[in-house]
Amino acid sequence: MLASLVAVLALAVAPAGAAPAEVPATASCAVAGLPGLASQFARALRESRTYRDWHGPQVAADDGVLAAGPAADFWRVTRVILGPGGAALVAAADVTPFQTVGAPSRAGLPCDRSVRARDALAWSMSLGGYSAQEIADVLAGHLTRADLDDARAQLMAGQPRTAVAAFLEAQWREPQPLAADARLTPPASGPWQTLESLEDDLLTLAARHGVAPDLVRAVIAAESAGNPRAVSSAGAIGLMQLMPATAASLGVDPWQPAQNLAGGIAYLSSLLRAYGGNARLALIAYNAGPQHANRVRDGSAVAYRETRRYLEAIDARYPLR
Repeated sequence: MLASLVAVLALAVAPAGAAPAEVPATASCAVAGLPGLASQFARALRESRTYRDWHGPQVAADDGVLAAGPAADFWRVTRVILGPGGAALVAAADVTPFQTVGAPSRAGLPCDRSVRARDALAWSMSLGGYSAQEIADVLAGHLTRADLDDARAQLMAGQPRTAVAAFLEAQWREPQPLAADARLTPPASGPWQTLESLEDDLLTLAARHGVAPDLVRAVIAAESAGNPRAVSSAGAIGLMQLMPATAASLGVDPWQPAQNLAGGIAYLSSLLRAYGGNARLALIAYNAGPQHANRVRDGSAVAYRETRRYLEAIDARYPLR
């Protein structure tokens, strides 16, 4: 589903570690003029090549298909770098009930000074090994890079993870939210299936993918409170809050509740397999992206703010080991 997006970006991906190119202060530019964005795509493509066992043979990175997790991480950073003006790029990762939206022009990306400043910071942070979630939080103004550097130093000094998470939450800011993106407005047409009407589907899908039904219900409660029209501030959609890029990689329409449920359960199952059945890490990956879950697993980051509250909400309904 993301092949068209890959074809556009692969032509202009900056080499790893390349310095940001000088770009005139014009209204638009090619991906090569945004090395932060290009490096995030290259990272997503590399990570997708390791995900074949998670998602099955349909994940063929050589054919330009991003796996669900890397696609979600790419979306997180892309949306914050480009803002609503970047809809043309991320539209290639959105699914209608009938087809994937066409890919944008190579030279059609917003590229004013503010976009390039955010892109340069994303590029610098990606070189520093920060996760897509951390980069997005800094670009959105919730935290500063210094906050994350302090948190990393505290972890290296042996501070408890709970103390480091509390430190980050104390630094959290609520700047102006991103301008609304019309493509993330629920369709007016219905009818909308309720979670209750999808109970048989939930049981069937949970059994097929080897996921406990009560865990699925807990995820839905924490993600959307059972609202199929829910849209998060990060742009996640529906019952199981699928990022548009994740939904596209899974071949589902996130606005259709039954498809949202099917895609979410399949994705959750793949994450549980990837993390050896460790539900806590799988849920961090589901909520904050695999890059962040990997950093938590390696001891270089913590679950904080939304993700920590998310884990607590699930644990209250489905105890996590």
